[in-house]
Amino acid sequence: MTQTHSFGAVAVELGFCTLEQVKECIEVQVKMRALGIAPKKVGELLLEKGIITEEQARKIFWVQGQRGGHVEIAGYRVTERLGEGSMGMVYKATQISMDRPVALKVLSPRLAANAKFVERFFREARAVARLNHPNIIQGIDVGVSNGVHYFAMEYVDGTTVGNLLARGGAFDEKRALRIIIQIAQALEHANQNNLVHRDVKPDNIMLVSHTGVAKLCDLGVAVMLQPGVAGTSDGVVGTPNYISPEQVLGEELDIRTDIYALGASFYHMITGGAPFDKGEDGLTIMAKQVKEPLVPPNVVNPLVSESAAFITTKMMKKPRDERYQTPADLLIDLKFLEDEGALPNFKSPAPAAPTAPGTRPRGHKRSSVYRLKRRLNM
Repeated sequence: MTQTHSFGAVAVELGFCTLEQVKECIEVQVKMRALGIAPKKVGELLLEKGIITEEQARKIFWVQGQRGGHVEIAGYRVTERLGEGSMGMVYKATQISMDRPVALKVLSPRLAANAKFVERFFREARAVARLNHPNIIQGIDVGVSNGVHYFAMEYVDGTTVGNLLARGGAFDEKRALRIIIQIAQALEHANQNNLVHRDVKPDNIMLVSHTGVAKLCDLGVAVMLQPGVAGTSDGVVGTPNYISPEQVLGEELDIRTDIYALGASFYHMITGGAPFDKGEDGLTIMAKQVKEPLVPPNVVNPLVSESAAFITTKMMKKPRDERYQTPADLLIDLKFLEDEGALPNFKSPAPAAPTAPGTRPRGHKRSSVYRLKRRLNM
């Protein structure tokens, strides 16, 4: 009885039964196994013996859920653990009413005690609920069951672009282009619904195994905008290798920040490495996103076409006004490149000019840059 989140331990702790009664149930389990019979759970045996009531069992489940001792969610049957994210575990489960597989994201008990993280968890669900697109993971259900905060989503049998890149080497340009087009289409749908993802990266792009369809996922830090109004930045949100300069500086955000991040992801896919990742820490990489000129991808990988290099470099222009202004604008060039093999009448990309010393972009928050410079001795 060392696991304080086990059903029997919680039942004893709450005074619903004695330790001896739990031990009797465990002895029954041992005998069932010896006979080659799948043993019943301790909770089932306690209920059958009339030792605890249904209401008491629900209370025990609730306490277990609060402690992370189980995943017992009404309407779902958990079948396997898929992985662990920054906010909790992800499981494969069956939605019983529809008899279909789903992915269940479960908020960790530690974070569930923090209202900020609970709000972020449900914000993702609300953001996904607003979107309905074949290149975005579809949300199904969200709620709290037996003390567990959960979010049920479309289950994708596949892997992420990030997992594939981790194996080493660059993607074939045509394959990368097909994926980026699909995610740009997802971003255009998000833009039409006034939503900025804020963390577009290879790890958040799922590829369906049997079709190759790309799906944007993890909208946990997405922000919904008022039409025609840029969103405020609640601190530095994003991933250093793909974060936009305006995110680093704490400026107001719009869809162009996702275009930058998608460009950084495209860069990683066609070169085999993230744009400014030379093994430094995250803070140094973010500083480079702000001030260091981008080395064009066809300089890093000569197999990258000039057209793909042009598009990627334009997506990653440090001044937002010099990027593609919407995913729809970006898609024109991406699809032209896919159909024709090259863009007409363009100049080869040149490295972006560094930010002049002592200058600050419009809307810049002094405190953000001050802290950045102090830590980098700039």
